[in-house]
Parts: sequence; structure tokens; C-alpha cells
Amino acid sequence: MNAPSAARIEAATEDFYGLLPAHIRTVDAARGSPLKALVAILAGGAAEVDAEIDTLLDSLFVDTAPEGAIADFAALVAAEPLRPLPEGAGHNARAYIANTLQYRRGKGTARVLEALAADVGGFGAVAVEYFMRLARTQHLIDLRPERPGTAALVPGETAARTATAFDRLPRLADLRSIARAAGRHHVPYVGVHLLRPIVPAFPAPPGTNIAAADMNGVPAARPWLNGTTVVPGYFQLAAQPGEALRLFNPDRRAESGGGRVIETDLRNRLKRLPLHLETEELRRALLEVRPPRLGDTPWFDDTGQPFTLFVRTAAAGALFERVPPDQILIANLEAMPTPIGARPAAAKAYSWFTNAATGGAPPDLHNGNAKIRCGFDPVTGRLITAPPVAPAKEIVEVRIAYGYGIGREIGAGPQDRNDDSVPFDILDTAELRHFVRIVDASDARSGAGTAADPLRWVATLAAALADWAALTPVLPAGSPGRRGMIVLARCDREAAAGSPADFPVAIHPGTELHIVSAQWRDKKTGPGVVDNPNRRGFVVRKARRFTADGRLRVTASAPPPAGGRPGVLIVDGLEVTAGLSLAAGALSQLAVRHCTLRSPAAAALETTAALRQADIRIDRSIVGRIRLDFGAGPAAGTLAVSGSLVSADGFAGDAITAATIDAGLKDVTILGGSAFKSLEATNVIFAGPALVTRRQTGCVRYSSIAPDSKMPKRFRCQPDLAIQAAEARKGSPLTAAERSAATLGVTPIFLDTGLNEPTAAMLHPLTSAGIASGGEGDCEMGVFAPSAERLRMSNIESLFDDYVPFGLEAGLIDDTRSTAVALRRNRP
Repeated sequence: MNAPSAARIEAATEDFYGLLPAHIRTVDAARGSPLKALVAILAGGAAEVDAEIDTLLDSLFVDTAPEGAIADFAALVAAEPLRPLPEGAGHNARAYIANTLQYRRGKGTARVLEALAADVGGFGAVAVEYFMRLARTQHLIDLRPERPGTAALVPGETAARTATAFDRLPRLADLRSIARAAGRHHVPYVGVHLLRPIVPAFPAPPGTNIAAADMNGVPAARPWLNGTTVVPGYFQLAAQPGEALRLFNPDRRAESGGGRVIETDLRNRLKRLPLHLETEELRRALLEVRPPRLGDTPWFDDTGQPFTLFVRTAAAGALFERVPPDQILIANLEAMPTPIGARPAAAKAYSWFTNAATGGAPPDLHNGNAKIRCGFDPVTGRLITAPPVAPAKEIVEVRIAYGYGIGREIGAGPQDRNDDSVPFDILDTAELRHFVRIVDASDARSGAGTAADPLRWVATLAAALADWAALTPVLPAGSPGRRGMIVLARCDREAAAGSPADFPVAIHPGTELHIVSAQWRDKKTGPGVVDNPNRRGFVVRKARRFTADGRLRVTASAPPPAGGRPGVLIVDGLEVTAGLSLAAGALSQLAVRHCTLRSPAAAALETTAALRQADIRIDRSIVGRIRLDFGAGPAAGTLAVSGSLVSADGFAGDAITAATIDAGLKDVTILGGSAFKSLEATNVIFAGPALVTRRQTGCVRYSSIAPDSKMPKRFRCQPDLAIQAAEARKGSPLTAAERSAATLGVTPIFLDTGLNEPTAAMLHPLTSAGIASGGEGDCEMGVFAPSAERLRMSNIESLFDDYVPFGLEAGLIDDTRSTAVALRRNRP
């Protein structure tokens, strides 16, 4: 039997109890609710039966069946078995099993190979039959205009498409095997080109003029500074000043209607030239009063993809205006324009001809101006608004709905962060009372009430922190515990006031404070709904990311009472641009989950005093330098990092300095050196030397360890395995040069190492299998181990023999590129 959830039992209890007459419930409540307790016991049995019936019904369909029943469906349709993926991979075999019969009907076609790559691996993929790309002599009987003899330099996308699935250049035959020797262009070869990054996206709300309250899920742009100077009309999407944010096209394969995958379907980096050509065509069509030419406008659609700009002027009560694509000037903003402050003109002139009314007359010349609201660069995420034309006001706020690339959903973003380990239903009990602040300046309730109110809407994070700090620092003995919830309900950016620019976070002894970027849902009341006066509401952790432009400076509001402990801080879904610091005895536990915590060239997470029995947990986050050692004195605490990327982030020293701290790492990539007191590590890439003081305890498993590291016991680590294999082949110990060569062969190769880049810490396709498949469960080592990319690619390759015609050979080709390569190709 399936055990019913507490929520299901509570709902059944409320339903049954609500059937009793009101006077009976009143008497029962006055006597301590013994009857309701009895009803709860009866409701538990009913809820258990309901849960089992629901499971039985779910098991009838492959898309709803429990994980344990999927194998039965696979056997039913004789689907080829696949290698199991680790928990948390974010992909399963449901779609593959459901579509197996459809694959067999189309066996031997490129369309089926593309569908297999999508359903088995979750990748956007394009199948290319390379015989169609071979050079050949043109003949008038069989013209092939799509295969010219020379490279097509107009309209200019030839370089960007080279070596991708959309490369149209003719090639000579390559006789090397496509699956084993990196061959490509030959008659019997089929290449399945795939792209690995996923694209989390912030969706655009519908409408043309939108109220601020409806823009909660659209991120706000920050000023694009010239050093420290604000330039009017200059904005950027990246949270860090002066940095770039690469926009990606979201996955749009569902729009293709089951046909062949085209370029606009794939989740890939956006390029300037195709978007420029489309916006130019939209402007010309608008001026010439005609529909856009068929096939010239494939990128922008009515849903707001691939991105949508919203602007708000300084006019009183101004709404957010959706900027149509024809008013966007695609520009190259890799560098600050010269002269500083230059802005695009508010209109762009065009000329066109129409036929004369009478035959023989020359065509008529027409001139017109198309409106321009802004210049935007999708490659850097930077925007410059056009100067206003009177009586219009200056644009003061820009929000952009967009998608960005990343190897796995880590860091602050729109991903679903709901989990059983964090509160969802904010309900007061006899043991726990809640103090809730919803940060939402667009809500009409913002600012009402007093600092002592348990539930209140405020306009800023600073105001919410001030209300929390104003509480009684030490709870009286025997009083219920206190949990603070600061819910950041908008994708806003807030700059800290003062110098230095800090957000003071006071932690009261024995309390728990959550600072979480999430949606706030009010409880529903009404006819037929039993109101629980102790329920404050619900916290939904998705589609929100808040940027705190400053440093979170955490301190203890008061020393804990005798026998008590300092409080707990949980930071969830925030992007913090200047890091977080912990004062002496500030807290007993710090949890950082799904956050981007950076402070380039400085410490992103540091202590200003030695830790005293403090536990620090970092989960699925992107973190800059971690400095937990303070002075030469001893410290007592632990550091646990899982599913995260840690980088020195421009700092010349180590990425993690915790020589006095016991550490546990799992699925982590460390770009830089590190130091720990003791260490337990699994699936970790130590890109720099790691020094562990206490090596008698602990173990490092399935990890890549940089030279000159001092580690505890090692199990199935690289380069140890590579050196052992080389010695076995040689039959004797290796020389120093041979050991160096073996080590070099299994050194991790990253596409990018900068935290601003979408492919940061993603393994290059040329990375050795000892790293790419050397992690626990044959996953890759490092932060992206749970995504199991190489296992998914292996599953796709295992099906080629069944779905590729006899005599043909298929191979997977990874088209994922680093930012440096992409910028060289996409410079126009």
C-alpha cells in the first residue's frame, strides 16, 4: 500500500469534519477537538485507499505510471533496454517507450533519428545525411542549386554555420569511420548533431500595456555602467556590473508539428545577423503595407520567443510597454559605444519602389521612417534606448523575458526549487510561529501594517530585514519557536544603501530565517472551504529570481541564552553580486540553495571570525571564492557542498580556503585550488591543487585530482586509474615523463571557466572518457554528473543499429561550443 501524504490526510480530515453540524464542531473545539482527532484517524484509512486507487489508475498509462512500472511498458512494446540514469537526471524513458511503435513505422529515416535523440537523450538534435553535402559536378539534367561550388558569402552566415548541422558547403569524401575515427562527409554516413546546454526561460506575459503587478516573473535590467558612472538609457541583463549575459533560443521543437528539426527549433545561442535581417524585414513590411516575405521571419513569434523587451517611461502611472520586434535595432554592444552616451536614433529611414500606375512610366520612389525604441544585443544582453521624442518621457525601467543556457539547472533561475526539505505550507502550530514578509512593491497592500504584524507586504528587501531585526532578540523560555519568511515575490533587483553597500541580516538565537525568491500564494477562503486561521499562505519556489546588489552581512542580534544555539539562515533562489559574510557567532547553520553567490576578485562567502559550531551547506549553486579560515585560531564547523560550481572568480588564490573545516563534497567542480581540514568527496573535479590537513580519515572517490594535491585515501580517481593502466600496458613503473603524459591525457578540458558564460565548467567533447564517464555510476565527474549527459548519449548510440538502414553508419556529433568560438563565428 502507498502511504498517503500528510496533505492528503489533512484534506480528507477537513472534508469529513466539515460534514458535521456547526454546533457539534463548536462544542468539539471547546473540548480540545477530540472528535476531530478521531475523524483524522478514520480519514487516514480513507486517504490510504484513495492513494492506492490513484496509483492503480496512473499505472494504466506510460506517461503517469510509477517508475517501477515503466519496465513493464517497455517489455510490452519490446523496446530496446537502455542504461538507467541516476536519480535527478531530469530525464526518463517514458517518451521513448510511448513512441517506440511510431519509430518502427518510420525506421531508417532521418526524422526518426532526430526523434530518438530527443526522447532518449532529451537533446535537440538534427540528423544530416552526408551524401547530400558531397561536392559533385552540376549537370543540366539534375541541377542542385543548394550545393554551390563555392562558399556563399551573402547574407553572411556561412562562417557561423560551418561544421554544424546547417553547414551547406560542399565537401570532398572523408573515408574515416564517422562513429570511430571522427570521419564525416561520405556517402554511407549519417551524423546526428546535438546541443547539450539546457535553456531555462522567463516567459513573457501576454498583452501590450502591462501593469507592474503582472511583470513579477520578468527580470529587471540593471544600468550598464561606464566604470561607476550611470549612463542614461544604458542597460544590461547580467547581474554583475559590466558583464555580458548570452541569450539562448528556447526549445521550440513542439512548434515544428513533428516535422524535421530546423535551426529555429533548437536551444542554441542567439546570433545577431539572423535577428537583424528579420527585424529589418519587419520594418520594411510595415512601411510598405505588406505582409513579411514568407520564410524571412522565422524567429519572433506571438508568444514572445526568443525574447521580449518591456519598457516603462518616467511618466506618472506609466505601464510597461511591450516593444514589438520591428522597433528593436539589433546591434553589436560587446564594448561601450564611442562616444560614451551615444544612442540609436528614434527613427530609421528607408526607401522603396512601387510600380507606376501606367505602363512604361518609371517606378515610384517612396521614403519612410520606422520607429526605433532601442538597440539590443542578444549576444551580450545589453540594451541602449533611443532618446525620447517629445512629449514622450525617458525610459527608466527595462525588463526582458528571455532564455539563457546552462549545463544543468543550478544557480539562481526560474527552475522549480520546491522540495520536501523546505516549507511550502506556512502554517502556525503550537511549536512554531511564522513571521512573514512579502517583498512586492507592486502589491496594493505594500507598506500597510506595522513591523510587529506576523504577515505584511513591504516594498524592499531592506524593509523586510529591518522588520525582522526589530523582533525580540531572545525568545522567552518555553515560548514557541520562530521562523521568519522573507518572500521576494518579484524578479527585481535591489541595490543596498549606504557605504559599504550591505544588506544587514540579523539572526536571532533559536530562530530560522528564510530569504527566498518565490511566488506568494494567499490562502483561499469562501463557501465550502474550511478556513484555518493559523495558515498564512503558501510559498511556490519557481519562476522567480531576485538580485541583491550588495553584500549580505550576517550578524547575531544577541548571544544565545545558556544551553541555546544561534539561529539558522536559509538563502534560496537569490543572485547576490557582492557575496555574503558571517560575523562571529552569527548562526549555527547556513544553507545556500539554488543561488548565484559572487563577488569577483574577492570572497563570495567568508567569515569575519573563526566559526564556532557552524554548519555551512551549499546546494545546486554557483559560488565564487569561499574563505572560511580566519586568522590562525582553530575553528569548529562543517562545509557541505553538493551539485555546485565553485570558482576563484578572478581571484589569484584558492577557490576554497577551509583548512580548519571538515568538508564533504558531492558532484562539485572547483575551478581553482582548495584547502580543507578533512575531506569526504565523490564525483568532484579539483581543477587546482587540493590540500587536506588530516589525511588519516576521509576518502575521495570517483574524482579528478590535480597534480601536487595532498589527499586522504583515493578510490577510482584520475589520474590514478590512467597511470595504473599505463603501467599495466608497459609492465613496469612509468618514468616521470610517462606519468606526466598519462596525467595530461585525463586532465579535464572545460568549454569555459568564466562564471558569466553559459558553458562554464561544461566538459569539452574532447575530454577523456576517464573524466566524462569516470564518475560514480559511469556519469561524468563534476557539477554536471547528475545530468548524465554521456550516459544519455550512449543510450542514443546503442539504438543506431536498429534504426539506421543496412550499410549506413551513424555517429553522434556534439555541436556545443565555447563562448570564444561562438563569438569568432557570430561577430557580424
